[in-house]
Amino acid sequence: MAKDIDEEFEEFEEKIFNTFIERNPAMATHLGIHEYDDELPDLTREKAVEDIELIEEWVEELKDFEEDELTEENRMAKKLGVHIFEMQLFSLKELKHWEQAPSAANTIGSCIFPLLKREFAPLEERLRSIKGRIEDIPDAVEEEKSKIEDPVKLWVDMAMESAEQLPMLFKLVQMLAKQNDSFEKEELSELNEAINEADSALEEYVEWLKELRKDAKQDYAIGKEKFEELLDKRKLDYDGEEILEIGEDLLEKAQEDMEKYAEQIDPDAGVGEVLDEVKSNTPDSFEEALEWYDEGLEDAKKFVKENDLASIVEDEDIEVTETPEYMRNIIPFAAYIPPAKFDPTKKGIYVVTPPQDEEKLENYSYWDVRNTTVHEGYPGHHLQLASATTNDDVFRIFSHAVETVEGWAHYCEEMMKDHGFDDTPEARLIQSNDVVWRAARIIVDVKLSTGEMSFDEAVDFLVEKVNMDQSDAEKEVKRYTQNPAYQLSYLLGKEMIKDLKEDVKERMGDDYSEKFFHDTILYAGSVPMKYLREIFDKKIEEN
Repeated sequence: MAKDIDEEFEEFEEKIFNTFIERNPAMATHLGIHEYDDELPDLTREKAVEDIELIEEWVEELKDFEEDELTEENRMAKKLGVHIFEMQLFSLKELKHWEQAPSAANTIGSCIFPLLKREFAPLEERLRSIKGRIEDIPDAVEEEKSKIEDPVKLWVDMAMESAEQLPMLFKLVQMLAKQNDSFEKEELSELNEAINEADSALEEYVEWLKELRKDAKQDYAIGKEKFEELLDKRKLDYDGEEILEIGEDLLEKAQEDMEKYAEQIDPDAGVGEVLDEVKSNTPDSFEEALEWYDEGLEDAKKFVKENDLASIVEDEDIEVTETPEYMRNIIPFAAYIPPAKFDPTKKGIYVVTPPQDEEKLENYSYWDVRNTTVHEGYPGHHLQLASATTNDDVFRIFSHAVETVEGWAHYCEEMMKDHGFDDTPEARLIQSNDVVWRAARIIVDVKLSTGEMSFDEAVDFLVEKVNMDQSDAEKEVKRYTQNPAYQLSYLLGKEMIKDLKEDVKERMGDDYSEKFFHDTILYAGSVPMKYLREIFDKKIEEN
């Protein structure tokens, strides 16, 4: 009996998923598939070339499925799959950062850190997997050398910073292994030997990077043509000039909002003076700041529940922890690591970077912490990405549309205040200052990516417009250079969500509810806004 076309499509999806996971042990761990937890990814050029060929085959096979013969769900899956893989091909074949940016240290760190923090198995089991990955480090750093053919000097510097800090993570592994009674003495001896060999390999790797740096190029910008092509591939429906204009308009509006809220707080002082006063409400120590983050998460989650703003996914949890050393050169403030799809609990990790100087705690002021916690926690990244794990479709599992993910988290900052959470002039001032930051990011992202703005000019722009500390601005811009069109997605995505909300409200009339709108986004998966609109169309028709 001939197979149904939907059955064929779903079998093909499963084949893609299994192949992808087998070839990507880091992604397997990220998703909560632990069969490959003791392996590092293959970092050779041959693997990268094979990936390109494989993805090209998958795209052609996906396109062969006739959409009108598939169910509605599978039609969406096909479109999403083609979109995801065409984005990957553009990145691999056109941007080619994989042969310009040494990334072994960050790859190693991102393979070890989740095994330490996610409690899906007893610690001793996870330590054994970590030992296996540490044993692979000498081969991994050697493998990467075959990939880097067109190095960028700044990115080589960033790789050195990460590689020099990575041994700090190994020290934490050693300490936990020594304290664990179920980790055998022989295993501890093997771990120590593996760490010694890894340390030596990383020292040699840093020396190789120093040599590589001598002939590395300065330019990292992808240029206007590729930037426009990237925007088109992202399906954002805006070109670079339009996005730049949006950023400039929103920067001006956010600055006006800051003036309004500053006047409400103290009509006799300027914006900068009032902002400094609001930011002076700081914790006595970084440890107290972490307590504020925990309290903020608890308060925000309770508010979402009590005001029926969204459904809280079952078995979710979030842990606040210090940013590991190897990540601090590119994460000056805070970031979020999402839960694993296949782990028994949906535990996210909220990393917060301690200040370089213990005295400098202004970035952890009370209202900054509260606003960031809404963004990273509830109902921001954590709730959205935990909810997204409820999707079983392969391509919704793989999808990570930045305008949806970052746009949602940024949208939540304002939405929560509109509903009464921390709706004070002080909180609004800080939130508006963060809009200024995101608007500045749009301008910097467009100009940095197209080559219209230098690294130093971008840093100066953030210092001037956002009142950001020089060293923090440098860390920010380092990250921007490697992720063209990412940073513009925060505020642009927020505005796209607000536009979508107005459209949905108009169409639904009295049937509209905030919970319906929010849950539809949360549980759709991190799909591009274009496809999110199609999902809303279907939901509204059914309503």
